[in-house]
Amino acid sequence: DAFGNAVCSSAAAVTSRILLKVLRNPVGMRQYEQPIESALAYVENTQPVEKDTLGLVHCSLDKAMVNLGSLLSEQVEGKVSTEVDARFAHDADKIVAQVTYLAKLYDEVGVSREKILYRIPATWAGIQAARTLEQRGLHTLMTLVCSFAQCMAAAEAGVSVVQLYVGRVRDWYKAHPNAIRNPDGPREDAGSSDPGKDPGHDLVTKCYNYLHKYHPHGTKIMAGDIRTKEDALHIAGCDYIALSPAIIKELELTPSSLGYNDGLSAVNSYPSDVEAALTPAKAQRATFTERQLRAAQSEADFDREMGDCGRDLLGKSLKRYCDSIDQLEPYFTKIAGRTN
Repeated sequence: DAFGNAVCSSAAAVTSRILLKVLRNPVGMRQYEQPIESALAYVENTQPVEKDTLGLVHCSLDKAMVNLGSLLSEQVEGKVSTEVDARFAHDADKIVAQVTYLAKLYDEVGVSREKILYRIPATWAGIQAARTLEQRGLHTLMTLVCSFAQCMAAAEAGVSVVQLYVGRVRDWYKAHPNAIRNPDGPREDAGSSDPGKDPGHDLVTKCYNYLHKYHPHGTKIMAGDIRTKEDALHIAGCDYIALSPAIIKELELTPSSLGYNDGLSAVNSYPSDVEAALTPAKAQRATFTERQLRAAQSEADFDREMGDCGRDLLGKSLKRYCDSIDQLEPYFTKIAGRTN
């Protein structure tokens, strides 16, 4: 079902974690074994030069993801994002090499480059790789963005989309109540922080305002890990929002003063409506300090500016993504009759 419901979406993603869930399901395995076998046969027959740097099994995995991405591109109106190997997160050259290979595969099956986003972890190396790829006409999405520093560096590099994670940021600060939320303001300890403030919402708002004020025709923002309808309403107006079917249904069932709603105009009581929380006009009125606008000039600066939350969430998320790839590759070696 992971791909079967994609026709209901305006966009889609091909990731190792999603593919792993499909292949672990016997029904999914039967459904997608043929595309995987086809990918293995393609690599065997063509012997791409990329196998010398990426490896034969890795090239087969890339081809399988492109096969699925190609199918999804015909089912959704929006873009299809395709994951880059998280194990390359700190190697810009390998990221560029893999994306270049993925782009070649998409070109071969006739999928427009305008339809594809390449999902790259928002490390320093990942952002530098994205700069190179964007200059070559390949569109990138920086994932695992959990700090303003990552967003600003990505925008300066000219990436197409940055994806932030509302729930993860909120959870981190709940688990670390003494952490500094605002480096430019007073320390916020347990008992002194504003209970009405949500670090996840605040980060999306800050990044949206920055992007629309200083990069209005450049990088767009996508908000993910939206847990509730209230989360969605707090960031209504965001360029892109990734919502679960359950939250979409809840929004659809909530009445407005007009007797219906169009998604993010729903509120709890009737009759009532809400204005967009985020707008380009509000972004223009937002203020940033000189320090906040000072982009990192080195990896050391970047790591420091990410803060504890950004560094911790990026590191832990990368580990999960790397584990997924490690668990996924044996399916390809098994089908190919190989052993590691």
